[in-house]
Amino acid sequence: METSTLIFYVVVMLASAKLLEIPFRRLNLNPIPAYVLAGFIVGPYVLGIIEFYLELTSIAYLGLILLMLYTGLTTEFREIKSNFKEVVAMGSLGIIVTFIAVYTYLWLLGFPSIISLFIAVALSNTATETVAGVLARSGESKLRSLVIGASFFDDIIAVYLITLLTGFGLRELSIEDLLAFTAKTVAFIAIAFYISSLFSSKYTRIYQYMSKNYFWFASSVVLIALVLALIARMVGLSELLGAYLAGVIISRSREFHDPMLRTRIALTNFISDFAVILDVIFIPIFFVYVGLSYSIREVDVILYASLLTLAMIGKFIGVYPYAYTVFRDRSSAIAAGILMGSRGSLDIALLRLGLEAELIDQTVFSTVLTVALTTTILTPLIYTIVYKGKAV
Repeated sequence: METSTLIFYVVVMLASAKLLEIPFRRLNLNPIPAYVLAGFIVGPYVLGIIEFYLELTSIAYLGLILLMLYTGLTTEFREIKSNFKEVVAMGSLGIIVTFIAVYTYLWLLGFPSIISLFIAVALSNTATETVAGVLARSGESKLRSLVIGASFFDDIIAVYLITLLTGFGLRELSIEDLLAFTAKTVAFIAIAFYISSLFSSKYTRIYQYMSKNYFWFASSVVLIALVLALIARMVGLSELLGAYLAGVIISRSREFHDPMLRTRIALTNFISDFAVILDVIFIPIFFVYVGLSYSIREVDVILYASLLTLAMIGKFIGVYPYAYTVFRDRSSAIAAGILMGSRGSLDIALLRLGLEAELIDQTVFSTVLTVALTTTILTPLIYTIVYKGKAV
């Protein structure tokens, strides 16, 4: 592929993404559906301007690695730890009920078990970015803390599944391989969390030294992410997991006592600057790339409607009863049930990887992707309509 062609493709991808993003931003909606729509329009199924090339795939995959790093950086480990029981219970119940509902429905329709499993998993996660955006101005700190914490827990599960898919591909995975891979993944995560605990308690000077100079801090974060990604790949795991855990390790720098707040300021500034780079370049490119494989003609309308219903109601039924016992307030419990129904970037990334691994076909990919995109739009709208734009 010639350099000029690659540059042309990137320009078309970014220009179309940013143009379609405008109405979503004005309505305070997650722009990911706009990016996927842009990819659909400029891709082979409509205008045919852009074709698939290895170089384009590499750029998109780099964007996914950086997205995983950002997800780790924005993970509030302390919030998960301080409300561990509630966060894990709320996140788990939402996942379990949704998973059982979707898997059972697909199994009854005659879908192969492995495909039913994959779709159920893909629709069981909650989009942290959507939840955080909706609750940014909420006056209920407990609601915000628990729901965002539960969505972070969901992210960890999603990261594991992405690692599993990119590491093996579920079709060729035996029970023994699955157990061994899970044990290896848990061990890798446990070691990373242990190291992060040491850094945030006993060896805080590492964070302090990194934050003496902002450019050194930024360079260190990227270097640590790439090193952990490489180590993860060397031990047979996905580099995406390494990038995510690197973000978690760096994110815990906000936990130790720093009278000058130098480390916290450096981390906040880096996340802000990094988010701009992701929003302007890499996130649009990745999701436009996803949209290149999307075909609205391949969407099974009946399957779409049923999966959307199960995805939204499953989360609500799983979350609401337990949330009510925690908040002792019906409005807050309803809010938690609604907000946990959104899907987002990690789910869509998982679908794309499933398509590339030939685990799902074009019809399943387009249908489930449409479900995920619909929830990113419906969740904030339902929340706003129910509560009339007021904080809960």
